[in-house]
Amino acid sequence: MLGIIKVHRDDVSKSIRLSYRIAWAFVVSVFVLIAFYAISKFMNDWTWFARSGSILVCIGVITASYDIKGQMEKRRAPDAYVSQAIFLEATIVVVGTLVWGFGDLVGHII
Repeated sequence: MLGIIKVHRDDVSKSIRLSYRIAWAFVVSVFVLIAFYAISKFMNDWTWFARSGSILVCIGVITASYDIKGQMEKRRAPDAYVSQAIFLEATIVVVGTLVWGFGDLVGHII
């Protein structure tokens, strides 16, 4: 009985580490956006900000390619961690796509 509990606890701890990887990818994505925003503002060329969207999409696709959601479900992770992984992966890709497509228009607004 204790062996089963220990395996489950190990699975959950591995799922938490996977959840941290998603969070880390999200933090890197925010850093990329801020850095390219600063570059664009400094150079007054908003195509640089738009290009940061392609980097975000790459981060999101690489993150999704690890099938973190599938690994978390296989390890019986709590639903909260699986939901967080799905939300952060989708957010990175969607924001990256929008910035890639419309990021150069930010210069017209600001």
